[in-house]
Amino acid sequence: MEATREQAGAESVATRLAKSARRAVFETASRTTLLDEESVVRLRRIQMVGALGVIGHPLYFVIWSYVFPQAYENLWLRLICTALFVPLLFASALSHKRWLPTYALFAITVGMPFAFIFLYLENHGSLVWAESVIIAVVVLYHFSSAFATVALLSGAVGAFVMFVLAGHSLSGIPWQPLLLQLPIIAFVIAVLIVIKLDRQLLLEEKRRGMAVALATVAHELRTPLASLTMTAAGLKNRLPTVLDAQSEQCEALLQAVARLQTDVAYVSNSIELLVANSKDPKSARQEAFDLNGSIRDSIARFPFEPAYRDVVTIEECGHALVMGNAQLFELVITNLTKNALEAIKRAGKGQIRIRCETREDGVFILFRDTATGVSPLVLAKMFQPFFSYPADRGTGIGLAFCRDVLRSWGASIACRSVEFEFTEFELQFPRLSS
Repeated sequence: MEATREQAGAESVATRLAKSARRAVFETASRTTLLDEESVVRLRRIQMVGALGVIGHPLYFVIWSYVFPQAYENLWLRLICTALFVPLLFASALSHKRWLPTYALFAITVGMPFAFIFLYLENHGSLVWAESVIIAVVVLYHFSSAFATVALLSGAVGAFVMFVLAGHSLSGIPWQPLLLQLPIIAFVIAVLIVIKLDRQLLLEEKRRGMAVALATVAHELRTPLASLTMTAAGLKNRLPTVLDAQSEQCEALLQAVARLQTDVAYVSNSIELLVANSKDPKSARQEAFDLNGSIRDSIARFPFEPAYRDVVTIEECGHALVMGNAQLFELVITNLTKNALEAIKRAGKGQIRIRCETREDGVFILFRDTATGVSPLVLAKMFQPFFSYPADRGTGIGLAFCRDVLRSWGASIACRSVEFEFTEFELQFPRLSS
């Protein structure tokens, strides 16, 4: 008996250790820095500019020194700029470093507006360097307007100071070509800003169109949903009179009717919430709700095919109260589940694991599937409205909807993925103040 108890105790300890090990692996992977859509796009731009600098500065030193010699070139300036751009190639790997944004601003400022304007001044405002300065401006304004303006102005001031310190007088500045260049640069900046605004307006127009379409669909669905509600109520009333009220068959049918009534009511409420959210996410009623309960309700309602009923594992973390709308949050989980199941079907493998955990900086939901994963290019566009992957899969509004809903509560959603391995979403909620 004692040997049996010891063996059972040992097995129990081993089981607990195995579970702890699995949880530790999951937590370690989950706590890796996750990036939102804007951060991913910004890092990609920094990397591309880094590549341009590392290749361009040495290449154009050779071109302007030996192929098409210019009046002035500076090897040391080119080497310094190239060295400054090298770390930008590894922006994704350095994304967790707090100094990266400041360093990127400094490196791009020195390597582009400062270097280009200084060489423009040294070459007496030649056409080659006038065009080069314009190209630098175009590249800069692919970043945010604030970033580009700060870099351009500080780079220009630095270039003029360096030009004077290099032994030139103010009269040595090529004033006439410089003054001719300024309106052109201002026009280029204005055009780039207008293009950005135009893209935003087009996006807003598409969103408004989707809102109108959603409202129209909702209006058309209300009548058949009301009819289903009345039909379910009629079945519930008449079944006991048609069948033996105490029979198992009648009880099963009444349970099915009750489920139908619940589902119809849920769909009706979801439609109303979606219409309200398409107009203004903050218009949906907000209150404290339990994340664990909402996750379980969403998974319980999901229409799984029989072969995929057991792919979801939910790890408990006790009550986790946050502020928001429980039903909208359930739609968020439903959307993530639907996307993960589609990936699992494409891959022919995979599991879904959902974990909730409370940390010092908030309450987190970790939603991971081990199906196909996505490439960095897809990851960078994942939350963009109307982007879908694969391209023919849907409307591309699901993840954008999830992001907008969560943002309206002060929460956030981010994603990381390794192609062919996994995709993990991290939802972060502010902790409720005591």
